[in-house]
Amino acid sequence: MVQKHFSRKFDAELPNELGLSSGRKRVFIGFKIDRNGNVVNIRAKAPHPKIKSEVISVMKKLPKMTPGRQRGKAVGVKYNIPFTLIVE
Repeated sequence: MVQKHFSRKFDAELPNELGLSSGRKRVFIGFKIDRNGNVVNIRAKAPHPKIKSEVISVMKKLPKMTPGRQRGKAVGVKYNIPFTLIVE
């Protein structure tokens, strides 16, 4: 669900407009879904500050999620998602 949201909302032209060298660029996103289903503690590692801010802004637009459950109680769960951008 997160990847589908990301592919719809992320500005795919942004990496091409920043003057980065062509090729594949790796972006890492870390976040936590707290026990209420909110996306919190969003972190990103990207090859350019503008890409990083775009990633964080897209992640903040995620809808409320279903929290993880452990022993019948809602718990927070950390996630890390790597993805690749192709710069032309």
